[in-house]
Formats: sequence, structure tokens, C-alpha cells
Amino acid sequence: MNVVPKEFIRVSVEDLTNLTRAIYLKVGMSEEDATIITELLVHTDLRGVFSHGTRQTFTYATHVIEGNMNPRPVQKVVQESPTTVVIDGDGGLGHLPCYMGTKVAIAKAKEFGLGAVTTRNHHHFGSAGKYVHMIIKEGCAGFSVSSHVFNVEAANKDVCHVGGGSPLSFGFPYKEQPPLVVDMASNMLPGTDELKKSYPAAFFKSLGLGASCAALGKILAGVTDLYYRDAIKWPASNQGSFILAINIENFLPMDLFLREMDAYTEFAHQCLPMPGQDRPLLPGNLEHEYEKEWREIGIPVGPEHQKSLIRIADTVGVKTPW
Repeated sequence: MNVVPKEFIRVSVEDLTNLTRAIYLKVGMSEEDATIITELLVHTDLRGVFSHGTRQTFTYATHVIEGNMNPRPVQKVVQESPTTVVIDGDGGLGHLPCYMGTKVAIAKAKEFGLGAVTTRNHHHFGSAGKYVHMIIKEGCAGFSVSSHVFNVEAANKDVCHVGGGSPLSFGFPYKEQPPLVVDMASNMLPGTDELKKSYPAAFFKSLGLGASCAALGKILAGVTDLYYRDAIKWPASNQGSFILAINIENFLPMDLFLREMDAYTEFAHQCLPMPGQDRPLLPGNLEHEYEKEWREIGIPVGPEHQKSLIRIADTVGVKTPW
């Protein structure tokens, strides 16, 4: 899904922004919330992560229409220290408390060296890379992860299922070279029994990543099954997150760090490409190129992406620009 579609139409950032924002306004979100969510989703499309961009609008808006998600949440800080904060999302979309929490984490990192946030009581937070990009834009290194309440019964399921498919992202600020940003799901291979027998190490590593995501984005965030069964009134509100911002200057002079990151990236670009690839790129390099190019010429929107936006736009009475 996260490859450039072979068939597509180009939609300008302005048109896609206006369409997406109008849909969220139609389902009852505030102007501020609709703007924040739209900005995060369009930025995700600009990086080619289509699975977690505006294509999700159909699902998100439908949850609001069906009464599963709070269209007007009020995010609340429920616990805070000099370097940490816990935010309740009030049953809304996860992008909102995570956006708020990331800004707080950045401010704390700049003042104290580190800033960390957990969020809970909300729906999907999208791609983990959204928040890492916010962090590196402010000259910090970042990490973000999400997890959720597991609805799968353990009986008759192998242990890989407890890892879920949680997203995680690491990112580092940059100067001349494109950024190093890892933005991925914790499960990396289709979970067939044959593959698990042939490549057990790969699945144990995926399980380790998924379990760590659950420890941070579910358990540490307070997204426990008991808590959600007894306290949550919005059915789609089943997720949490952990987001960390690191002030580079508290460890190394910023200019030195940026020079070394550039040198490391340049070294990588002198290597041979991976088999089947035409260039030796680090994670995040290609997405950086997409964003620069597509801001100018428009985002490639494939047929299924178009259909999902047309469907929800028709439902709420908004015209698409194509």
C-alpha cells in the first residue's frame, strides 16, 4: 500500500487539505481540531505513507457518524512532572492528544534535556512518524510508539499475536543531507506458519518490537483492559501512545551532531544499493524526496484512495476536487 500507485491522479496539497478539512468539519469537529488532523494526514501522504494519511478519513469520520468516537474531545493533562506528562484524549482521535503531547515533550526537552508523554483514552494516532517529524523539526531527536487494547483471545493463537501490529518511529535532526527517520510497523512479515518455521529469528525480533510497543504505548500509558472495560464510554477509544523528545545539545554540540549525521548519510549513499533497489538510501530519505517534489506537483492519489474519499465526501455532502 505504501508505494506510489501505478495509476493515480495528482491532487494538489491545497485541494486535498480543503477536502479533508471540510469532511471533518461536516461530522462536527471544531475548526482547530479539523485543521490539526488534516495537516497531519496530508503530511503523511506527502511522505508516501498512504496507509495512514487521508485515506483513513473514511474510517475516522465514520466512527464519529456512528457515535463511536468523540467529535469534540477536550484533551486534559492528568499528571505532570518537569520532564513528563500524561494526557487524556477524551474519546477523540489520537492525533489530537499526541499532537498536543509532542509539543509539550519538545518544550520540556528544550528546558530539561528530555521530554516524554503518554496519552490514553483515544482512537488511532496514525503513523508514528508524524510526531517524530514534529520533534526533529525543532532540532531534537525523537521516538514515538502506539499500542492498543487487544481483542484477540489468546486461545489457539501463537505468541506472535501478543505483539500486535504496533507502529514505531525513530528520527534524528539533519542539516544538508535528508533526514534519518524510521517509520514502521513492528510486524514485518506475513505471519504464515511456513515462514515462521523458516525464519524464526525474524518473527522473534518482530515480537520483541511489538511487545515493547505494548509495554510503552499500552501498559505504561494506562491502556489496560480493565480500565477500558470499566471507564471508557467511546467504543473506538482503545489506544495509547508514548512519545519521547531528546535535546541533542544536552549530549553533544548541535553543529557537531549535524555534521556527523551528514557524514554518516554520505557514507551510506556511497554503498551499493540493496538487491532490487536502484539507490543506497537510508530510511526516510525517499520520503523526504517525495515531500519536496509532491508539494510542487501534487500528491499521487490512487483509485482506492480516491474511492474512499469520494465515499465519505458523498456521505457528508462535500464535493471532491476531481
